[in-house]
Amino acid sequence: MRIIHGSKFDLRWWFVKCFLSYQSGGFSEAISQLGLRRDDVVMIHSSWRTNNGFVGRPTDMIATLRDVVGINGLLVFPSLIYQNESSKEFLIRNVAMDVRRSPSQMGLLSEVFRRGKGVRRSLSPTHPLLAWGHRAEEFLVGHDEALVPFGPQSPFGRLLEWNGKILTIDAPFSTVTFTHFLEDRIAQTLPVPLYEPEPMEGTVIDYEGVARKVPVKVLSATANRLRRDDLLEAELLKEGVLKRRRVGNTRLGLLDCRAMTEVVDHMVATGRHFFDSPQ
Repeated sequence: MRIIHGSKFDLRWWFVKCFLSYQSGGFSEAISQLGLRRDDVVMIHSSWRTNNGFVGRPTDMIATLRDVVGINGLLVFPSLIYQNESSKEFLIRNVAMDVRRSPSQMGLLSEVFRRGKGVRRSLSPTHPLLAWGHRAEEFLVGHDEALVPFGPQSPFGRLLEWNGKILTIDAPFSTVTFTHFLEDRIAQTLPVPLYEPEPMEGTVIDYEGVARKVPVKVLSATANRLRRDDLLEAELLKEGVLKRRRVGNTRLGLLDCRAMTEVVDHMVATGRHFFDSPQ
């Protein structure tokens, strides 16, 4: 069985290498055809797969992204330092988010990007973002002062204000954290409380090495359980807001933050949500 499994893996690797491989130029063309433009503000959710077909290293893919948006564009990556648990569960563990040293758990591309020259990181204990490019500091500033880490006063709010886009690279729609901004926007209309009753505190170690407590609201367990990302994804696809294509063995998706917001506003206005009703 092990030999058969290994043979299947080798055959799949061979097929990708021969028929589904692509280089930086192909990647640049694909994301440009999808709708990414020079000077764009774009947040990237990614998963680096060994058989994605890209002929190059993660640094090469990041360099291509930089080339596409240019020095007057802005690249943003999430850099949460936990995965497979809620913000509340993470904060209970009392792990400090060291802005300089804490590795990103949001995929290899995110971590490689974090280590790149000129990249800055926001001071949120639960949802720190990385940014490179034009007005990066301005985009990230004050994240530690936003009680809701993805609310209108956070960098997530600036994604909307600055006409941002969202690019997914082999990442499912459920990884798109801008949806939390949309949830906060419609929180008063939801059938369940979006947040836990009381804020929690997280520890952030800033660029000067100073540790401090930062209060933050966390999503409720009920909201996390009843959220239906698939309903929102289907609506965005139907309205043509979520655009998809493949390059090699890589699946890409592109969303416009303003168009996403308009779709959700319309859903609410017509009595629809992307949350199940509590039983």
